[in-house]
Amino acid sequence: MYERNEPSVLFHSLHHAHKRQVVTEQKTRGVADLGAPLILLTLYYVDSKGKKLSQRDLAKRLRLSPATVAVSLKTMERSGYICRFPDEEDQRRNLVSITEKGVKAMELCGQAFRAADDRMLADFTPEEKEQLTGFFVRMLRNLGVTTPEKERPPFPPPPDPEGGRETQEETERDSQW
Repeated sequence: MYERNEPSVLFHSLHHAHKRQVVTEQKTRGVADLGAPLILLTLYYVDSKGKKLSQRDLAKRLRLSPATVAVSLKTMERSGYICRFPDEEDQRRNLVSITEKGVKAMELCGQAFRAADDRMLADFTPEEKEQLTGFFVRMLRNLGVTTPEKERPPFPPPPDPEGGRETQEETERDSQW
């Protein structure tokens, strides 16, 4: 029987408390209907690199089932956050792209996540935040989400604000997404 102070119980509670806080922050910013912000983040990142993803590629990058992504995309398309269009190279598949409305929503959602994180980590020192991040990376690695030789976050980082050229490391990382 698990106790209330077991790491997995605390992590589960933390995850749900953080999610509730993010939803509250999204509501204050007018993007409460955004059910899958990591989809928008991924599309934003990929679009910033001049690339497009199919629905299947998007599911693979996010480690979600194609059916789950399909449901989210349908909702997001109805709300005007994404659009789908035929792949010129293969008319049997559609590519997905973030719209201007989606970019604005993703930016507002990013603000919501930052506000939730700021509240959650309010009394942590920079050193403690760095240590906590290291623990999370190690836990993800232990669960097979990251590999020691290519430490990377579980989702793509935001695009380079300078719009600079992609490095070889970024190209290799992106190919895994």
